[in-house]
Amino acid sequence: MIRRRISLLLSVSVLGVLITAVALAGDTASGSSYAYATNGIEDHIAGALGSKWKLLVDESNLGGKELEMVEVTLAPGTVVGSHTHRSVEVIYVLSGTYEHEVNGKLYRLTRGMVGIVRPGDHVRHLVPKSAPAKLLIVWAPAGEAKRLLAHSNGTAVPPLEPIEAAAPAPKPPS
Repeated sequence: MIRRRISLLLSVSVLGVLITAVALAGDTASGSSYAYATNGIEDHIAGALGSKWKLLVDESNLGGKELEMVEVTLAPGTVVGSHTHRSVEVIYVLSGTYEHEVNGKLYRLTRGMVGIVRPGDHVRHLVPKSAPAKLLIVWAPAGEAKRLLAHSNGTAVPPLEPIEAAAPAPKPPS
């Protein structure tokens, strides 16, 4: 009886994952377009506290609402007060030192390190006064970039044009 219940629970869980995957795949299969390669969407977006943003990925070039991605440079001494997000926030440190406080616990991250914030977590972002921090931030699902950058203007980034395909490599002699 217990095995049957466990099997049923696993089947329902797998079915839920498959339905979600099909629904997400349907976003692009239903005629939405997306960029096969991109240099971003908007650059030189001036944010609060001297931050500089580049919107890399959103629905316009992804073709769906699965995620958004930005590159941001935070000025030395930046302190962003406690807040929450509606999406998972994954922060990858490209350069500098970045600190984030999640639910009262402070973490220091340097180049190559990752910070994670789940919806409902209380987070503060801090940058030491010594140097700026450059971050790559991914939000899943989408919505945070639009909310955070709604009143900001930047420079549109021209789309990438495909290059001519390279000639196939010659076959080695037999």
